[in-house]
Amino acid sequence: MIQGKDMANKDFVMELMKSTGKEDLNYIYRGEFTQNLQQHILSLAEKNIDREKISGKIKKRVFHIMVESIQNISRHGDQQEEEDDHSSMFSIQKENQWYYITTGNIIENQKVDDLRGKLDKINSLDQAELDKFYREVLGNGQLSAKGGAGLGLIEMVRKSGNKLSYEIQKISEENSFFYLHSNINTSTLEEAPGQPDDSIFSLKYMVRLHNFILTNSILLIYSAIFDQESLLSLVSIMKNQMNGSANSRKKIVSLMVEMLQNIIHHGDKMDDTEKGAQGIFYISASPEKYFLTTINYIRNDKTQALKDKIDYINSLDDKGLEQFYNSRLFDFKICSPTEAGLGLIEMRQKSKNLLEYQFSEISQDYSLFKITTSIKK
Repeated sequence: MIQGKDMANKDFVMELMKSTGKEDLNYIYRGEFTQNLQQHILSLAEKNIDREKISGKIKKRVFHIMVESIQNISRHGDQQEEEDDHSSMFSIQKENQWYYITTGNIIENQKVDDLRGKLDKINSLDQAELDKFYREVLGNGQLSAKGGAGLGLIEMVRKSGNKLSYEIQKISEENSFFYLHSNINTSTLEEAPGQPDDSIFSLKYMVRLHNFILTNSILLIYSAIFDQESLLSLVSIMKNQMNGSANSRKKIVSLMVEMLQNIIHHGDKMDDTEKGAQGIFYISASPEKYFLTTINYIRNDKTQALKDKIDYINSLDDKGLEQFYNSRLFDFKICSPTEAGLGLIEMRQKSKNLLEYQFSEISQDYSLFKITTSIKK
């Protein structure tokens, strides 16, 4: 378990990249959950589920749990202005045959005992008792003004075949933050194995990751195999999330596309069977700027050349950048845009800021390459 100074110094995003397998998924979003945004979030997650070779019945179950989880946020979250730092969270993760879905939202303290009682009762029932309880709740007509009487929670257990894990943390005299964690096996509806606290798929880890996300003002993390479809979905989500003028949002989206294309086209594969380049994209915000970061694999024999290229690009002023870009663009001796480094030059030009980078060696052959750009809102 990560505690004290170790937790404060832990870069959870780098740990996600190191711990995510080639077929795994880690997708975390924090912010406002409008109807339009919910559709984009579900669309991105659904595309990843559709890639899996699992039965249509199980796919429907996974998607149903995702929908119920997000609806639980919009239906039962009690957002307060003074608690904006604890905006709602949705996460879907995949490890081998398992999907893990985690949500977090504010709840008024006066509702905590009732919610805890519902969850404990639902978790105490077997499948037959759960079905009976569902029919009772459905038939007694005790629906809340927001449209639920624990039916969604019951359905999540019925569809997954697993108990719900949860944690409730008091954050003020009026409110608490409610974490809900569900899991489902894509082959059989077997009971979920216990996860150690330091596993990236455990509720305890997700709570600590959420604290890291809040501290670093991260809005979205996406760790998976990147392709053009995931790029378009991520762009759609961030268009709805970003503040600022239309011109400012356009520049940010353009920079975001450039960085995502960098993973798709230039990220090295550690396994030849991979269908695309594995990486992480995340975006964070300060009052004045957005910070965009990507992480991908790179062969160790390429790191020095890439370091030299970025250092040179960072040393140039605006005029020098333009001249260098044109010289690389029209240098027909260069075999590809990869060698030219045009993407890196454009990232520097569009952001108007230096490119920050880091290499972390993970094996004899490969390192993780992390690059961050920033742009005014």
